[in-house]
Parts: sequence; structure tokens; C-alpha cells
Amino acid sequence: MTLTATAADHRALTRRLVPAQALYVLGMSVDLTLTGIVGAHLAPTRALATLPFSLIPLVAATTTFALSRWIGRAGYRRVFTAAAAVAVPAGLVSALAVQQHAFWLFCVGTALIGVYQAGAGYYRYAAAESNPTERARAVSTVLAGGLVAALVGPFLATAVGGFTSTPYVMSYVLVALAGGAAAIWNATMPDSLATLAAPKTTTTGGDARPRKVLWCQPSLLLGVGAVALAAVSMTSMMTAGPIAGMSMGHSEGEAAFSVQLHMVGMFAPGFVVARWIGRVGERRIALIGALVLAVAGLSAAVSMDSWAFLAAMFFVGVGWNLASSGGSALVTASYRPAERGRVQPIAELTATTVQVIGAVSAGALATGGGWQGLGIAVAVASVVAATLLAARRAPRQKAGAVSG
Repeated sequence: MTLTATAADHRALTRRLVPAQALYVLGMSVDLTLTGIVGAHLAPTRALATLPFSLIPLVAATTTFALSRWIGRAGYRRVFTAAAAVAVPAGLVSALAVQQHAFWLFCVGTALIGVYQAGAGYYRYAAAESNPTERARAVSTVLAGGLVAALVGPFLATAVGGFTSTPYVMSYVLVALAGGAAAIWNATMPDSLATLAAPKTTTTGGDARPRKVLWCQPSLLLGVGAVALAAVSMTSMMTAGPIAGMSMGHSEGEAAFSVQLHMVGMFAPGFVVARWIGRVGERRIALIGALVLAVAGLSAAVSMDSWAFLAAMFFVGVGWNLASSGGSALVTASYRPAERGRVQPIAELTATTVQVIGAVSAGALATGGGWQGLGIAVAVASVVAATLLAARRAPRQKAGAVSG
């Protein structure tokens, strides 16, 4: 696999991916903010309230392998463009479902967003692969691109929700508009930056290693574990949060604000981490992320008061950013370009599978007692992950090296 080798081109790809990430977050912010609440209004029973959102990671998990193979044949640009384009019918179907108060049609619309999520999940891999000397910084920079969208998106979602007689119809039209803009933007990425070529020559040490060898690397397993922990903690607490908040006596406005605060936590650290991670190291960033996730879990476990509820939602966002940035960098450091197809889709499938588990279980945890139990589970899992990350005292790799 070859990339345009200059550092300027590497940085240019990262810069092109930042707006793509922002548009993705803008559209996803609607689902993050409203889908649990809308699902509670449309679902025939409260137990099904989180099903629409649960379908997003489920579809992402079932399509990530196909998208990975397509990337191998056609490059990143075409896949990123097509995945974003799927958000257009997804948003329009969801808007129609809300207008007609059709729960199952709403499930179809939200499920389609899973294709977009699967495609956008490869943004960070594209950035990391094109910046072999600054993998973690590239990943955190791309993630930071969602900050403005995280700040603006939830407010837009609720603000335009009142534009029609049926609340939130226009909110899901916003998903379609953001997806269409992302598809246009992604389609304009130049071939030299957006397409990774298939391997043409084999150099010493460049042969693809067997999966058994790859997946015996502790650094790869720790990286996947950190990303999976971040995914399941964030998805379960974010999905259950708004509904649990209302069941604990908080207002619907405060529940929506908790998601907005959560999204700020998800993306704001990227600006600091992008500069800090080179000095601290990928593993330590993932370790700090696990510890912050433990703080989020403990905040949910100790109290149902407003301060604890908001703190849990904020810190789980911060922990997700740090654990995802560090974990993703550990993953990309563990394989060679020719081995991408043997690592990336499995890592993504693992993350999206635990997201499904977190989202599905959120419906049963969307009560005061369930919220506190979820907090305990997140805290325990995070402490275990932090212990494993702390125990791994591997020597720091040189930039661009591959472990194993």
C-alpha cells in the first residue's frame, strides 16, 4: 500500500477529515439527543424505547466488514461518500416516521444511520495510517473536529424540533441535510489523499502476518479492549441517560442538556490530547481514559441528584475520547499496511458489538436504580481495564513502528 509520502500531504488528509467528522457528529447529535426521547413517545411499550437507537450500532456491526473490503478495493473516498449519502434517506424516513407516529418506520430510519456510523468509524484509521509518525495525534485531531458540531448540533436538534406541528420532524430532516453535505464534501477529497492504493511490492518484513500472530500482540488486545470499553460505556450511559434522568425526576430539558454536556465531553479534549499525547504516550492516554470512565460510573452510582447525573454524562464523554484516542492508536500501531483487513474490521466489529449490548441493555437500565447499577458496572469494568493497561509496561515504540 502506498501513500503520498510527504508530511504536508499527511497533514492535509487529517485536515480534510476534520470537517467530515464534524458533519457526521452534527447528524449523529440529533440521534444522540432525541432518539431515546422520541423512542419513548413512539414505542408501544417503554421497554422498546431504546430499540431505535440500538439498531444503529447493530447495523454498523453487520456492515463494517463489507465496508472494510470495499475500502480495500476502492479506497477510502468512495466508501466515505457512499456511507454519508445513506444518511439522507435515513433522516427523511425518520422524519416521516415521527410525522406519522410510526414506531417501526422510525426503527428503519435510525437503523440506516448505522451504515453511516460504520463508514465514519474508519475516519480515524485513515488519519492514523496516513500519519505513521503521529498516529494518536491524528486520531485525536479528527475526533476533535466534532466539537463545534457537538456544541451546535444538540441545540439545533431541539431548536428546529418546534418548526412543525409535530415535534422533532425537522430535527431528523437536519440529519438528512448533514449527511448530504458530508457526502458532497467526502466526494471532493483528492485521490492522492483519500485513496489508499493496494500493495504493489513486498519489502522485507512487509508480508502480512497470520491473524493468529497479529491477535496475540498484547498492545493490539489492549487497544481493542480500550476502544470497546469506551464504546460500551458511552453508548449505554448516553442511551439510558435521558430516559433515566426523567425517571429520576429531572425535566426533559435537563435530560437533553445532559446529552449536550456529554457531547462536549466527547470532543472537547481532542484539542488538548492532540498536543499532549505525543509526550504522554498512547497507552497512558488509554489508561487515563479508563480512569475517567471509572469516575463517570462512580458519579452515577453514588447519587441520583442533578449534579451527579450531569457529572456522569460529562465524564463518560471525556473518558470515551481519551480511551478511544489511545486505544485506536494502539490498534493502528500493531499492524502493517498489508494487514489492515485482518485487524480493522475485527476491531470495529468488537466495538460495535459491545455498543449493541450497551444500547439494548439501556432500556432495562433507564430507571433510577438501573442507572446506579449501570454506574457500578461501568466503574468496575473501567478499573479492570485500567489495571491491565497499567500492568503493560511495554517499551515505547519508535514512531511508525509495528509491534509484534
